[in-house]
Amino acid sequence: MSDDLDRILSIEESVLNRNNEIDRILDCNEQDFFAITEINPLLTSFDSIPQLIKKIYRKKSLMIHPDKSDHPRAPEAFDRLKKAENILATTDENDQEFKEKQRLMSIYSTFQSNDIPSSFNNPINVKIRAQVNQIIENELAHAELEKLAKVSEETRKNQMQKHINEEKEMKRKIENEWERTRDSRVQNWRSYSSKVEKKGKKTKSKPKVLA
Repeated sequence: MSDDLDRILSIEESVLNRNNEIDRILDCNEQDFFAITEINPLLTSFDSIPQLIKKIYRKKSLMIHPDKSDHPRAPEAFDRLKKAENILATTDENDQEFKEKQRLMSIYSTFQSNDIPSSFNNPINVKIRAQVNQIIENELAHAELEKLAKVSEETRKNQMQKHINEEKEMKRKIENEWERTRDSRVQNWRSYSSKVEKKGKKTKSKPKVLA
């Protein structure tokens, strides 16, 4: 890693180099903080990363700072670099950033071998980063599917609850209407019963016709 660090620190802050670095960062996977900062975790001890990232961030942040570049996406590249620095510099095991760093380190560790080239841009290291990128993309896609499934389940539950609430509201309205018209129904029934009773009496009192 020392050779790569020397290379990074010796890069001149020319317009061309600034733009090239901005484009390089933007080409990296947003979640691959090692690629963004040009750190090879397979050649770097986990505990030394926080100290190393300070030196690299100091150099790169000055190079691509939006105030020094007219690149239209300089702010975006700077934000990605800053996020990478925040993740890799953390040492608190309880922080979410630390867990993200551990997770990324574990992905890279699956490609660990005894013949990892020292050069960051060696084709073998480039291939490893491409494979890491694919794993990250797959994990993000899986997480997105789980998120969509959860949203779908929540939507279904909300719709079901809405249906239950609508049924309760309908039942309440029916009961209220039934109670509101109770006196009227009783009165109508009494009137009807009275008419039937009077009609029955008239029928009984009608004289029989003799043959």
